[in-house]
Amino acid sequence: MNYWEECIKESFEDAGITATKEQINTVASWVEGADENHSLATGHDCIPNPLVTENERLVKRLEDERDRITREFDKEIDDKNYVLRRKNRTISNLMDRLEEAEKV
Repeated sequence: MNYWEECIKESFEDAGITATKEQINTVASWVEGADENHSLATGHDCIPNPLVTENERLVKRLEDERDRITREFDKEIDDKNYVLRRKNRTISNLMDRLEEAEKV
């Protein structure tokens, strides 16, 4: 016996209703169907959960902030690498000039 048949059988007994097994099965199948369709009838599955919606919004804000900080950090690193390359070129040029001067 499934859950709904047991519920109907016990509720009939409690209410003093006499029913055959077939009648209990019929009522149980209707109640089971009604339970399955309850969320559709009430719109429960169609209405977004405000907590889920808020969490999604906050996650998006965090991702956007992380992306912004990453872009700023990457730009700062690129800028410092550019300055470092320029300094390395300057040092290399000065070393070349020093070697040329030592040859003379």
